[in-house]
Amino acid sequence: MLDPEVKGKVYEPFSMKIEAGKVREFLLATGDSNDAYREPDAPVPPTFGTVFRFWAGGGLEDALLQLGVDIRNVLHAEQEYEYLAPMHVGDTITGTTRISDVYTRAGMDFVEFTTQYMNQKGEPVLNERALIIVRG
Repeated sequence: MLDPEVKGKVYEPFSMKIEAGKVREFLLATGDSNDAYREPDAPVPPTFGTVFRFWAGGGLEDALLQLGVDIRNVLHAEQEYEYLAPMHVGDTITGTTRISDVYTRAGMDFVEFTTQYMNQKGEPVLNERALIIVRG
């Protein structure tokens, strides 16, 4: 079982500059043909925030490994986003993740991670919440 004392743990921030090529790759991967996201100063698609962990680091797998969790025992239960401001190509986005809750039910640990994303101006642009289940 996870130690409830890990609640509140803050991980090292991670950053990513949004590049036009990455946005194009994302649009291809998701089958999004909306030309509005291909304009020079267009905001990125709302679901683009998902890729920050994959391309910039700060992945939940690493966070769980730091807690001593065997990744083979993990289930991804929930994911939600709160969009605060548009993000654009050229923005540098920095995320800071913390463990906002830890609890046990039915012999399984539940770990809630929240990440706050800021742009290069220090303005909040996105909040993310992920709930992970660690099977006993």
